[in-house]
Amino acid sequence: MTQQGTIKKLLPGRMAEVEVTRRSACGHDCAKCGGCGGLETQTLYVTAFNGVAAQVGDRVLLEGETGRVLGIAVLVYLLPVVLFFIGYGAGSVLGGGAAQAAICGGLLFALGILGAMWYSRQMKKKNDVPFAITQRL
Repeated sequence: MTQQGTIKKLLPGRMAEVEVTRRSACGHDCAKCGGCGGLETQTLYVTAFNGVAAQVGDRVLLEGETGRVLGIAVLVYLLPVVLFFIGYGAGSVLGGGAAQAAICGGLLFALGILGAMWYSRQMKKKNDVPFAITQRL
């Protein structure tokens, strides 16, 4: 996974905050098509290893470890939903009715969100980021 971005801030430990403009998944010219509602201009800020000593304002090429990025996406998006259904099923089996099942599902969903937040903070503490700056443009 390769993207271009702009260095916004230098961080300790040869890290940098990079502004990346998110592109559409289909790779087409959304400005002309308008089919996806113009989401191509969404701006993200990612932390990346700055191995090329790029400076603030430099345009850079970022590479991400695709497997890790997808793993993080599964953790953040899929885990809470799966936990909701597990909780809903467990609540139903316990025989408390739909209300108890929904409460159990909601609690496990919240637990999944908290787990994803905890994991994200642990990655930041260790400077364990899935992105690296490979070159200045």
